[in-house]
This record gives sequence, structure tokens and C-alpha cells, in this order.
Amino acid sequence: MKKVSNILPVICLIFVSLWLRLINLGYSNYQGDEIKALYRPQVGQNMIDFLLNQRKGPIQFLITYIMSIFNPEYDNEFLLRLPFAIAGTLAIYFFYKFVKLEFGKKVALYSSLLIAINGLFVALTRIVQYQSLVILFSVLALYLISLSTKFAKWRIYGLYLGMFCWGISILAHYDGIFIMPFVIYLIYRWYIDFEPTQRNQQLLHLYLVGIILLVLVSIFYLPFFFSISESTKTYWLERISKQKVSSTRTFMTYNPLFIIYLYAVLGLLGLWKIKENFSVVLWFLFPLLALETLVSNPGTHIYTYILPFSVLMAFGLEVFQAFIFNKFPAKSQYINNLCLSVIYVSLFFLSHVLFIDNKKEYPWENKRFLFLELKRQSRQSLFGFPYYRHWEKVGLFLENTSRNGYFITNEKKSITRYYIPTNYKNIELYSYDDKVPGDIYIIFIQNPQNGNKKILNKDQSFWEERYRPVKSFSNYGRVVTTIYRLSSADWEKIVNQ
Repeated sequence: MKKVSNILPVICLIFVSLWLRLINLGYSNYQGDEIKALYRPQVGQNMIDFLLNQRKGPIQFLITYIMSIFNPEYDNEFLLRLPFAIAGTLAIYFFYKFVKLEFGKKVALYSSLLIAINGLFVALTRIVQYQSLVILFSVLALYLISLSTKFAKWRIYGLYLGMFCWGISILAHYDGIFIMPFVIYLIYRWYIDFEPTQRNQQLLHLYLVGIILLVLVSIFYLPFFFSISESTKTYWLERISKQKVSSTRTFMTYNPLFIIYLYAVLGLLGLWKIKENFSVVLWFLFPLLALETLVSNPGTHIYTYILPFSVLMAFGLEVFQAFIFNKFPAKSQYINNLCLSVIYVSLFFLSHVLFIDNKKEYPWENKRFLFLELKRQSRQSLFGFPYYRHWEKVGLFLENTSRNGYFITNEKKSITRYYIPTNYKNIELYSYDDKVPGDIYIIFIQNPQNGNKKILNKDQSFWEERYRPVKSFSNYGRVVTTIYRLSSADWEKIVNQ
């Protein structure tokens, strides 16, 4: 019976994680940076040159390279996303194991479930992106080093394996550096646990694992920084210095309604036990201060401090439960169980509505959750939400015309570069040549990812009133993509207006 009670929470955790990460995983077209994560070298470009020409670490590209063996055209979105979804699920499991080792089973379960159903973490594990890999290897690093501080048989192996995993997480993205405060805390604990007579041996091991970490990271990042492109420098500069983007708003896009208030209350309650979780507070503050003071647009990188914040919230839940017990000792168990059920079940179903159900596609459209309305969002850089505009069918339609031509759309150029045949040129990037035969296709997207509602500063009504669609695509009876065909005379008439 005790064995069942121990394994049941883990089964529940894995079920919730898999449900929110695998169901309808292949529904959406590729979104924004997913396409940039595909291993697609230019003609004559080898793998090393390709990796050094990217803005991020190499791990996600190595994963998509491996997946290209099974799906060379990358046209199976489910298959490409599957390794990242599995990595995200494994990250939650090892996060549970790590927190249980450090703070006990209850805090581990509470915090892991919060991560499993948090909208930002759900979204980031439903796309072809590095975040799942950063979280997985960061958590593995913490878990293995924690093992090395608690069990003699892991004393050496845990330290070396943990530092190796930390190096892999940094190779997945620079975000991997943000677990540093807790790593330092664990290494300090590892150091003082040894007998004074073994200090020289300890220092040797620390020296060696430091060298391993440095070499592992330097293998890629040294040549990367020496060969960094101007476009990458410009991209970094924009992220650091452009107009401030609210991280609160980012959080609320992925976790709407009341969730931010729940997080704030439980996080503050968690500080009541700061003596027990001071190491977690330091871990939380490092990425928080770095991203919110040095970077103008932290974007979805806020996941780096929401991860430790979930542990603070779990302590907050314990404080709340103790308060209920003191006030209502006879009924405390029922009240606490009711509160936990309301919190976790409602958040689970909210994430299901946001990311799994696709009859209406939040955040592109308004959507209802019970009696509450989820307002559509106008932000860019929205990942992991249901988004299907039939782009592969658009590409097939143009390909079947057996002609060359031009197109223009109100969607992101990164998406069209992947889905549109190369014999059709984006007229915004290539000047129109009326001597070359070929029609011009207007591809109008309802609720595009970039929020652009116009083509050539003209909204959809302009195109509807003047041209008959040659093709349209619908989701549940709602037209989401419309294609119009223009002749060269039509085009000249429009651009000369």
C-alpha cells in the first residue's frame, strides 16, 4: 500500500505532463523560430559552418539533424516536435526527483505539478526549440550533483556527470548558466562533507570538473564568438536595448485570468520559510535580476526564473496548509484537499483549453473557459498555441500551378520561406519583373502570427471587393486563409494608386 501511495503521485505527474505535451502536438503549422531551429544548411555549407552561423547553441540543430534522417523534408510537425516534448516531460520528472531529494516529497510534487501545467512551460515543450533541452539538462545537472552530496556511491560520479550535463544545457542555450547559484551551493555542500584529510583530493576533482565544463562549452562557443556575424550582433543588441517589453504581460499571455495573482500570493508565502529555501531564492534572483535589469525584452526566457519560483510556491502552499490546520484543525484536511484540487484541476483544464483544444485558437481569437472569457492577444512571438493556416496546402496549390510567379502575404517571412515553393518569389524581397511571365498571388491570413492585418496597407475588405478567391482554407467552418490571383496589369494598377 505504501509503495502504491509513493508511485501514484509520480504517475499522475507524468500523465498530466504527457497529456498537455503530446495531444494534438502535430496540429499547428511551424511557428516562428521553429523553422529557424531546423537543420537546413545552404548549398555547400558543412555542419560546422552552419552551427557557427546560428544565434544559439548547437544542441537543437543536432536534434533536428538527427530527425532529418527519418523525415528529410521536415513536413511531419508531430515527429519533429516529439523529441522536444519528451525532453520537456523528462525534465519535469527529474525536477520532481531533484526537489524531492532536496526538500521532500510534498514540495517536489507541488512544484513539479505547477511546472507541468504552467502555460509557458507547456507551450515551450510543444515546439521545436531549445528550451526543453536547457531545462532537462539543467535539472539533470542539479539532480546528479545533489546525489553526489547525499550518497557515497554518487560522490564522484554524480559530480562529474552533473557538471557534464550543465555543460550540455549551456550548449543548448546561454540560459543554462542561470542555475549557477544552486550549483555553487551544492558544490560547497559537497566540499564541506569530506574529511579535512581529503581536501587535496577534493580540490583535484573540482579542478578536473571545472576543466571538463570549460572545455565542453569552449569547444563550440570559442569559435562561435570569434566568427559571430553582424546580424547576430544586431539581434542581441535589439534584445538588450530596444523598447521594454513587459514580462508580466508575457506571463499573462501564457497564463491568463487569475493565475498571476495565485503565483504572487504563494510566492510571498514561500518566503516565510526562507531559512529552508534560501538557496532557491538565490537561484530565482539570479535570472530575475539579469533578465529584468540588463535585457529590455526577456521574452519567454522568463522560464529560467519561473522554474525556481515554482519551488517557492510549493513552500507557500505548505505555509497555507499550516495556517488552515491552526485555524480549523478538525476540518483542515478537507479544506486543504479542496483548495489543492481547485488550484491544480482548474489550471490543468485551463492549459488544456489554451493549448490542446483547437476549435477556437487562443490567443489569435477570443475563447471561453467555463464562464470566463479569454481575450485574444496581439503580441508577437507567440509559441506553442494552436495555429493552423494550411500552409502546406498553400505551398502545394502554388506548386501545382506549374508556373513561376510572385506572392505577398501578411504573415511572417520566415514561415513563407519554408512553406512556399522556391519558384515563387516574395515580391517584398524581389522586385517585380513584368517581362517574366507569372501571376502574383495575394495570400491573406486571418489572425497571423505577426498580428499584421493588412497587405500593402490594405485590409481584407479591399481584396474581397475587387478579386474573387482562387482558393480558400477553413477551420471548423471559419475561413483562415484566402488566396487571390492578380495579373501584371492588376498589380501595376494597385501599386500606382
